[in-house]
Amino acid sequence: MFEFIFKRKKNLKKEAKPRFLLNDWMDLTKEERIEQDFNEKNQSMKNKKKLLKSIREEYIKIKNKEK
Repeated sequence: MFEFIFKRKKNLKKEAKPRFLLNDWMDLTKEERIEQDFNEKNQSMKNKKKLLKSIREEYIKIKNKEK
């Protein structure tokens, strides 16, 4: 499980995408900002769900090994 966490941290550093600059963000219309914010929230929620799923699977594997 620890291997997964360390691999995840390395991957996060590689996948980090630059955020919108403040001026670019303010140039967007309100609808565009809401849409972009909604998309980013959905993407982060998907990533969190994947992480939780993988942690649960690892926990189940460890639990089954102990039996």
